[in-house]
Amino acid sequence: MKTLTNIIKLTRLPLLFLVVAIQLVTHYCIVEPMITHADGEVQMGTLPLTLCLVATVFIALGGFWVNDYFDVKIDRINRPITRMVDLFVSRDTIFNLYVGATSIAVVCAGVLSYIASCFDYFFIFVAVIGLLWFYSSSYKRTCWGSLLLAVAVAMIPIIVCMYNNWFMLMHEMSLQIDQEKMVSLSAFLNNVLSKAVIFGVLLAAWVIVIDIIRAMIEEKGEREMECHSLPIVYGHTVAKAVCYIVILLAMVGCGKVALESTAYLSSMATNYFLFTIAPVAIGLCFQLKKSKIRLDYMICTGMIYAIVALMIAFVVIFSYYYE
Repeated sequence: MKTLTNIIKLTRLPLLFLVVAIQLVTHYCIVEPMITHADGEVQMGTLPLTLCLVATVFIALGGFWVNDYFDVKIDRINRPITRMVDLFVSRDTIFNLYVGATSIAVVCAGVLSYIASCFDYFFIFVAVIGLLWFYSSSYKRTCWGSLLLAVAVAMIPIIVCMYNNWFMLMHEMSLQIDQEKMVSLSAFLNNVLSKAVIFGVLLAAWVIVIDIIRAMIEEKGEREMECHSLPIVYGHTVAKAVCYIVILLAMVGCGKVALESTAYLSSMATNYFLFTIAPVAIGLCFQLKKSKIRLDYMICTGMIYAIVALMIAFVVIFSYYYE
């Protein structure tokens, strides 16, 4: 029972709920409103959506566990008393759990692709599993590791949109629509996908900042293991400067999305951005600038999760008004 409790702690349930929220928001607050506004009907049913959610969640869960598996030596240095793996849960157990979670994800992705008659998308799930493995096993300890993690996170909203578009396309093709309508439909679906891509890219930007902050927190252990993460190679000053640049780019992206909504909402979307996301992001920069110890950096991480939550709330509130 104690081992089970420790395993549950390693699942990072809040992050898994966040993954589910991102995909549900993409489906119900981006894809569905746009299709409904165009007098269409969403063709991705409850079963395919559930399979997509389960596959994505178990890929994320496997990513957490494989990360714990490869971080044992670093955690022995950084968290000799509070670490879970190798102290309360064996490393072999974590690896077996990773294999189990990944297997469930692959099966669900395979069934989903079979239902959709689209096995090309199945390999996207496999590719993300590979990205998370390579990130945890080696690239996490390089200056460019954050980009792999960012790509994996960006696919969370994109993949559910891709399957929605595919089901819609197959439905319309079954009605034997003419070439002109097919071209118009393809353009519309590309527009829907572009919204999910923007959402995914903005999420990925914040993940890059979180990962750089994580590297600064774990610098002691990574330095002992001869890692080459950004803070170790170039120092905290440069690492923070990169964070500021990514934060600025993310803010520009969020602001652009807010401005595009004003055609329908007057200044409501812009005000939401200016009085919620923007102040937290500015506060994040000041907090990051003065951060020196683990607690300081953890506050930064918490502020980033708050920004992500505000972004999700923005999509829920305003996405019905997108073109």
